[in-house]
Amino acid sequence: MNAGELLRRYAAGERVFQKVDLAGVNMSRINLRDINLSQADLKGANSIGTILYRANLYQANISQANLSQANLMSANFGECQAVGANLSGAILRSAVLGGADLTGASLRGADMRDANLQRAILIQVYAVNANLQGANLTEVKLCQINLSKANLTDTNFTQADLCLAKLTQANLSWANLTEANLEKADLKGANLSGANLTCANLHLADLSGVSLKGANLRGANLHQACLRGTNLKEANLREAMMPDGKISK
Repeated sequence: MNAGELLRRYAAGERVFQKVDLAGVNMSRINLRDINLSQADLKGANSIGTILYRANLYQANISQANLSQANLMSANFGECQAVGANLSGAILRSAVLGGADLTGASLRGADMRDANLQRAILIQVYAVNANLQGANLTEVKLCQINLSKANLTDTNFTQADLCLAKLTQANLSWANLTEANLEKADLKGANLSGANLTCANLHLADLSGVSLKGANLRGANLHQACLRGTNLKEANLREAMMPDGKISK
C-alpha cells in the first residue's frame, strides 16, 4: 500500500489497517490519530512529524523507521520491533512499549513521561536528554544505554539491567532502582537524591560527584565502586557492601 491509498481510505473514515505493508513508505507530517496499524510492516518508513496520537501499533515492525518529532502520545507499541528506529524528539508521553525491542534506537530528547516500557529491550539505545519522568522501566534491559542528562525523576527501574549504562549528569532523584543492576555503570555527576537503591548492584560503578543524599542503599553492592566526591549525607547504608568489601552495619 502507498501513502496515497492509505490517506484516501483514512479520510473516508477507515481506521483499521492491520498487517498492512507500508515498508519504506513516506508518511511524514500527516495526521493518522487513532489508526490501527497493529502487526503492520513499517520497516524503514519515513514518518517524520507524523501524528499517531492514540494509534495502535501492537506487534508492528518499525525497525529503521524515522519517527523523529512524531506525536506518538498514548500510542500502543506493545511488543513491536523497533530495532534501529529513529524516535529523536518524538512525543511518547503515556505510550505503551511493554515488551518492545528498541535495540540500537535513538530516543534523543524524546518525551516519554509516564510511558510504560515494562520488560522492553533498550540495549545500546541513545537517549541523551530524554525525559522519562514517572515512566515504568521495570525489568527492562538497558545495557550500554546512553541516558546522559536525562530526566529520570520518579522513574521505576525495579530489577532493570543497566550494566555499562551511561548516566552522567542524569536526574534520578526519587527513582526506584530496587534490585537494579548498575554494574560498571557511569553515573558521574548524577543526582540520586532520595532514590531507592535497595539491594541494587553497583559493583565497579563510577559514582564520582554523585548526590546520594537521603538515598536508600540498604543491602546494595558498592564493592569496588568509585565514591570520589560522592554525597552520602543521610543515606541509608545498612547491610550495604562498601567499596572495600566490608559490610556496613
